[in-house]
Amino acid sequence: MKTLTFHIDYHTHHNEHPELACSIDGGDILYVALQSNDQTHWTATLQVADQSQHIRYAYQIVADDGTLLRVETNTWRLFAFNHRSEVCFCDAWADTCLGQNYHRAAFEQCLMLPRGGEKMHLELFTSPCLLLLHTLPPANGMKWAVVGSTPNMGEWQPQQARIMQRTDTYEWALPLTREDFEQGLEYKYVLVDAKDPAHAQWEEGGNRIISPTPCSPNASIVRQDERPRMSLPQWRGAGCVIPVFSLRSKGSMGIGDFGDLDTMIRWGADVGMKAIQLLPINDTTRTGSWHDSYPYNGISVFALHPAYLDLREWRGSKAYKVYSALGTELNALPEVDYERAFKLKMDFAHALYKEGGAKVVASAPFKKFCDDNAHWLPAYTTFCTLRDTYHTADFRSWPDDAPKTGELEAYTAKHPDVADSRLFYAWLQYLLHRQMQRAHNTARELGVILKGDIPIGISRDSVPAWADGHLFHFDGQAGAPPDDFAVHGQNWGFPTYNWEVMAQDGYQWWRSRLKHMEQYFDAYRIDHVLGFFRIWEVPSQHIYGLLGQFRPALPYTEAEIHDFGFGGDVQALCVPRVTAETMQKLMTDTENAKLAADYFTKDGEWYVLKEAYRSQRAICRLLPEGKTRHTLLQVVCEVLFIRDATHAHLFHPRVGAQRTWLFGALSEADRQAFNHLHDHFFYERNNQFWADEAMKKVPAVTQSADAQHPVLQLYPLNGNGMLPCAEDLGMVPASVKGVLERLEILSLEIQRMPKAYGVRFGNPLDNPYLSVATIATHDMPPLRLWWQQNGEQSQAFWHEALHHNGEAPAEATPEVCEEVVKLHLQSPSMLCLLGWQDWLAISPTLRSKHPETEQINVPANPDQYWQYRMHLTLEELIQATGFNDKVRALIAASGRLDN
Repeated sequence: MKTLTFHIDYHTHHNEHPELACSIDGGDILYVALQSNDQTHWTATLQVADQSQHIRYAYQIVADDGTLLRVETNTWRLFAFNHRSEVCFCDAWADTCLGQNYHRAAFEQCLMLPRGGEKMHLELFTSPCLLLLHTLPPANGMKWAVVGSTPNMGEWQPQQARIMQRTDTYEWALPLTREDFEQGLEYKYVLVDAKDPAHAQWEEGGNRIISPTPCSPNASIVRQDERPRMSLPQWRGAGCVIPVFSLRSKGSMGIGDFGDLDTMIRWGADVGMKAIQLLPINDTTRTGSWHDSYPYNGISVFALHPAYLDLREWRGSKAYKVYSALGTELNALPEVDYERAFKLKMDFAHALYKEGGAKVVASAPFKKFCDDNAHWLPAYTTFCTLRDTYHTADFRSWPDDAPKTGELEAYTAKHPDVADSRLFYAWLQYLLHRQMQRAHNTARELGVILKGDIPIGISRDSVPAWADGHLFHFDGQAGAPPDDFAVHGQNWGFPTYNWEVMAQDGYQWWRSRLKHMEQYFDAYRIDHVLGFFRIWEVPSQHIYGLLGQFRPALPYTEAEIHDFGFGGDVQALCVPRVTAETMQKLMTDTENAKLAADYFTKDGEWYVLKEAYRSQRAICRLLPEGKTRHTLLQVVCEVLFIRDATHAHLFHPRVGAQRTWLFGALSEADRQAFNHLHDHFFYERNNQFWADEAMKKVPAVTQSADAQHPVLQLYPLNGNGMLPCAEDLGMVPASVKGVLERLEILSLEIQRMPKAYGVRFGNPLDNPYLSVATIATHDMPPLRLWWQQNGEQSQAFWHEALHHNGEAPAEATPEVCEEVVKLHLQSPSMLCLLGWQDWLAISPTLRSKHPETEQINVPANPDQYWQYRMHLTLEELIQATGFNDKVRALIAASGRLDN
């Protein structure tokens, strides 16, 4: 057996004691009470098996009745026993530990890894007595060192400080002597300049103390300290946002691919960027048409998109010789021709599979890939096969003899063609996996965070909808309330989540999804994080997001509505209606004198829309495109209240109902009462309820600890998952900010979409540290396009945000764009991630001549064709030395280059 002895000095009150929490070789946590004769010097002994390899441990303070009083949080005491059979740990309570985000993959497995020839001094672990420090790597050529009270420790002279050597990502070691522990030692950590040892930064507070500790003469002795008490600059990095499909190189074939991504990462690293952010890369193939270009409508949350296969890996194949010429033709187009590019990739893949697929599928790596992904791959490959067979991804229309998910293997055994098709799709996913993982490895090697995007929704015609339908609600459509970019709101068409069912296994579907994406990314954007608080759900019979309601929410009773002083008939105001005056205007505008008679019934002073036309989808089925259809679609929105989808006796105020004709027909008293109940509902009533809903889901899904309620956490050896970054835009409840802060999740800060009420433009210099700063998202016009779309707003920005006098230039010149880029780079935000279009805007020679083509998505357009592509090749970008030098200089000047 190995003998482990623990010593810690901690002055306790009566009826409380320290407790050791430890895990041997990653096993269950053991709790061991420490003993003391003086309420200050505490000790415990633990016997573990001879074959034990390592221990993780921390301390907590427990009352004698078992009540937990205090814990060490985010501790990282990990010790590998190696040859040691007896170890004595001499510890101090850890108050200043690394934050949980430093244990995310973005830092622990990417940014903070040793580079530039730095080596790990693992030979130090042969020393019998060790001082170990767990902290961040020092910046700017500084070194961690120790200076102390004894001659061996420099007698407090920084020139005599002992330099520590790195032994792990966040660990530095220094050999001590047995006398240091037996006689006691006072010391402090310092940062020293190796070239000028007299220049040192001392940690704050009192001296650290190792009390004289009796240990067995055969025992190794170890002291492990957490982060020094020192004010150090916080890490900040810059990066670029661009979809994979938008990448262009000389050799790509009409659409960006994973090979282009590898090149993009290398360019980013060369100019000093620390992150590359993508849009979703999951398979969206429902029809093979351009409608599949929408990257947020995935048919799988695991499978990668076949369009991103880099064909150049097989230059010597017959298939490449057949299809490369067409690829060159498509690559010359200014935008993505999605249908032709996708067909090219799939035709190539089928030809390559026939040419050499058998060899790959017989290989051990392919078989391991299938075994590792057995939790999703069989359902995906079958779904793709049946989609191809029945020429539709709508599994509801497949014939009755189509296999269910529990019948896959038996069905495949009876249908050799199905078996081969499934094998083809598994083979294709294997090739994509290799290429994407290669790009991820490149990013890690170069210290660049590869950041993915996790969509909030899934397609209604998708593998999870087919195989895991019990996890979703299909009677509604996810979307978003109206905003400045989509006045009718947004209807994404996704099913919403059955969170109650998902909670039963701890949100395993979400956790499995994110765990899978860790193979490709070290950080991720949580698309529409508001959906974890509440989702905007549009009834399936409607199109406009205006007619949605939040789910879950706390709708009003009629009595509550009247308590606000509202005197109208609530139930009647749930049915679309207009006044006689409005009806006359509608008939004039539509040039349809029969509008009232054909589509409305008279109810006193009101014209009430006939029941057959109260569904927007029914209107689109029954009426041709034209003025009448458009008008009736608008009239359907002429309600002030919407019945709750689950409880018909409860009511939601229609969002933005103040813009309706119906609202204008109310009395002044009722208008004021409605305004009060509307704002109370959307901005006050549900705040705590939504925060509580989010705190059920978000910590479990994102592996985030609650900073307001610290708990002891022994970090797993493989870290704490990807770095989560929230997309918290739109109608943001007041509680969102507090939840993200509690969980230390990065928010998204956009200058022209400030979160402070009544503020037109935010100041990036006021951003919180735990945030991502950007000029525009893919759903917004880039800076140059936004500038030219509305002269009044660019003039206001010129005065209020940039603080210039006089008239704003008619276009956002390179100088103006550079000023805005600098302002964002100088922000306190941990990450400043700017769209590729906004980076290029600072160059008078490289910027696009057509800024109107640079917006990737227009949210108000439900049929957006996602086809934006770089107007330069990556090769041209790499050769643009003047531009690249400028980018690197801007990043360096902002303090985001080497830290």
